Amino acid sequence: MERPKGTNDFLYPESKIRQLIINEIIVFLEKFGYLPIETPIFEYVELFRRSAGISSDIVSKEMYEFSDRKGRRLVLRPEITAPVVRSIIQNNLLTQKLIKLYYVGSIFRYEKPQKDRYRQATQLGIEYFGQENYLADIEVIYITHKIYTKFNLDVEIHINSIGCTECRPIYREKLYNYFSEREDKLCIDCKRRLQENPLRILDCKLPSCKELSINAPKPVDYLCPNCAHHFSKILENLPNEIKIKQNPLLVRGLDYYNRTVFEVKYENVDLAGGGRYDYLVSLLTNNKHNLPAIGFALGLERLTNILIEKKLIDLQKKSRINLCSLDDKADKIILDLYTQLVENVNNQEMEIFLTKFGNLSKALKAADQKNINYIVFIGKEELESNQATIRNMLTGKQEKISLSNLINHLKEIQYHL
Repeated sequence: MERPKGTNDFLYPESKIRQLIINEIIVFLEKFGYLPIETPIFEYVELFRRSAGISSDIVSKEMYEFSDRKGRRLVLRPEITAPVVRSIIQNNLLTQKLIKLYYVGSIFRYEKPQKDRYRQATQLGIEYFGQENYLADIEVIYITHKIYTKFNLDVEIHINSIGCTECRPIYREKLYNYFSEREDKLCIDCKRRLQENPLRILDCKLPSCKELSINAPKPVDYLCPNCAHHFSKILENLPNEIKIKQNPLLVRGLDYYNRTVFEVKYENVDLAGGGRYDYLVSLLTNNKHNLPAIGFALGLERLTNILIEKKLIDLQKKSRINLCSLDDKADKIILDLYTQLVENVNNQEMEIFLTKFGNLSKALKAADQKNINYIVFIGKEELESNQATIRNMLTGKQEKISLSNLINHLKEIQYHL
């Protein structure tokens, strides 16, 4: 049996490194008042058709759609912002003036598997609702940047503004006119995008379309006064420690974005992205409610692989101690020692294994396979003398310690390994 194409099994040590990364980011996010949210991994397909837009690659090419037994059209979530917004609406949170949430979860996209890019991936992100002012944009960009610098990655933030409902139609018309004159040079997908949403052409990855986009009209040239002021305030007030690059062709891949959009780059690799989506609540409530919002999301797999490749993250070394019974009569003694040790040592610095083997040779072989530092065993000889034998697995040296002093001795070991 094999796992499906585009998925992965995360085994130790990578599984542990992923856990450490997530935990460190979560602790950091909670300092800013962000709280956890979990949403289902599948939703009704209409949620993403309305939010991401039918012209987006996610909806047109990448969603895993299926029907349940009653014929309802469902989809494995391709991103998590829209489900978070759906949850806020459904759970009657729209009256709150300030909502700050973070999430960690799987997303699913049917695309060509490649390095750090899987059909099932892990996305970690934040959503900040209720603030339309530019300070919210700065906070989210600052947090995004800070996450990567915490892991010693020197990243660059690419940023742009794509306007609002007032100025976007003007820019869209300019863009449509530009690409209409060059339609014969567009790829098949971009010819469709030209009619559905010409901004999507700027996000095309094909070299021929990217070349055409270089001289296309830029959204910042058509911003209304409010959007221009908003964008200029962000650029003026972002902390100097953040490397910023204005990218006039950056639009992001989902239709719900407006005003600020940004991406995180490291050695020309995309690590994360985000932006404003002030109209998404309105769109999903049929214009009954408005709630400005901004957020970002990062891919855990890519971040993990970079940190491993660059040797920028290490697992904390712990002492590994194996308590092993070699005799039925020693079982109760070993179990008592095991529970005492668990209660009396720092679990951040020691890993404890409880085993039983018929002879010492098998016990030592198993301990060696698990990279045990010290094995503590009790057999017939130890039972007779009311002692335990401690063997250093690295040096082979061993000594007998009375059972009454054993726990204190093991506690000392964890600080001297």
